[in-house]
Amino acid sequence: MPNMNIIYESADTGGRTSGTRAANNGLKKSQATTPMRYRDQTTTNTANATSGSGSGGGTDTVELGGGYVQPAFDWAAYYAQLQAEAQARADAAYDRNMARIASAYNSASGNLKSNYNSTVGRLNASRDKSMGDVNRDAERSLREAYVNNMLTRKNLDQRLSAMGYNGGATESTMANLENEYGNSRTGINRTLNENMNNLNMTYGDNLAAAEQSYNSAIANLDLQRMQLEMQAENARQNAMESAMSASFGTNSSYLSALQAALQNQSAYSYDPTQATNDFVAGNVQQAQPTSESSDYAKWMAQQLLSSGNNANNVQNYLLSKGYTGQTIADIFRQLGVA
Repeated sequence: MPNMNIIYESADTGGRTSGTRAANNGLKKSQATTPMRYRDQTTTNTANATSGSGSGGGTDTVELGGGYVQPAFDWAAYYAQLQAEAQARADAAYDRNMARIASAYNSASGNLKSNYNSTVGRLNASRDKSMGDVNRDAERSLREAYVNNMLTRKNLDQRLSAMGYNGGATESTMANLENEYGNSRTGINRTLNENMNNLNMTYGDNLAAAEQSYNSAIANLDLQRMQLEMQAENARQNAMESAMSASFGTNSSYLSALQAALQNQSAYSYDPTQATNDFVAGNVQQAQPTSESSDYAKWMAQQLLSSGNNANNVQNYLLSKGYTGQTIADIFRQLGVA
């Protein structure tokens, strides 16, 4: 293969030197220190090679023909430029990924909050309904106790009047009726308070369970976000242009926990109240025994006992009417009263 002459020209001095190298040894260029200029865009297959010698040193050039020269290629600058461009693309991809992660996180956390708020609203509605049921039940029982008390007093006065006693019931009998009415009201209110306490405890437990599930779901969401952000940061540090798909699915266990809290609240049941001072109507139109006989005392004892009076009150009433203790004891034995 023939030798090729290559002409080198220094751009800062304009001087030329010539020399000859074997083409099969390749071209050997010195590091550029000043920019080179092109003389022509036409290349030739043969060129005169010269190397700088003497006092006219400088940057090597390659003559392309027609008096034009080309500077030596700067590979270091080329690779630096490629790296800078790759880093710029990685930075842009990082910004896009972070925006996707933030958008997906906000959407997922918003869904979690929405589910939680909906659950709290339904818990409140369920508690309010149960509270209304409990209060209405207590009000019904209190009204029943009041009516029973009034009807019993009225019925007792009618019975006594029908038997010829216009003075009405004795103080002890009326005191007994009021005592029974008071006890009935106390029992109703005690049951009401117990129901309200149980309802509030049930509500508090279910609300706490829903809140704990929400906080756990948010913590898990934060962990997923951190992991995705770390992946995006690693890609940026390594100058990798990556397109990440950021998505956060709603945890099924979270929704199940919220549903369980709602089911527990809706399953709440209260203990119904009851008026204990029952009213037992008697037939005052039937023929009554005369007041002089012991049969009358027995009949009167039966009427008083059926109206809810206890044995002590009946005994006091009969004693006040002049009956002896032995007569009253015989009457109680016949009636099976202890």
